[in-house]
Amino acid sequence: MNTTSVAVTAGMGGFLVLFGLMIVVWLLGRDMTRRLRRMRLAEERRVEAVLRERAAARDRKPGAAQKVEHGVRPERDGQDEREQEGPDPVG
Repeated sequence: MNTTSVAVTAGMGGFLVLFGLMIVVWLLGRDMTRRLRRMRLAEERRVEAVLRERAAARDRKPGAAQKVEHGVRPERDGQDEREQEGPDPVG
């Protein structure tokens, strides 16, 4: 029988590699959080600017057709679309 016992561990090298990976993941998470906050703030500012432009356009020319800007469609109440469709086919 073989009675020799050998302890196989990762040792200091394994610890340093895992510690380095942990730091890299932490830094990536921090960077992602910072970028997401910046993107959210930029989107909020863009939406506010579009809403201000719409309000200014409504104040200047009441009843005039609004054009679609920045990929955001003008607000509607939906009644004109329902009137064009006719009666409800389902119920």
